Amino acid sequence: MLVEVATGTSPQNADVLVWEPPMPPTDLIFDDGEPLESNRHRVAMNVLI
Repeated sequence: MLVEVATGTSPQNADVLVWEPPMPPTDLIFDDGEPLESNRHRVAMNVLI
């Protein structure tokens, strides 16, 4: 967390500004309609598991 203290004042009575990170976007693309794995990949994963 980033904390900035106003210059020329003591830390006890300084104006403290707290920086908070911006929220990430919620409208990200998560699917393009193409399957990620073929049937062969699924069978290989089952063999490994």
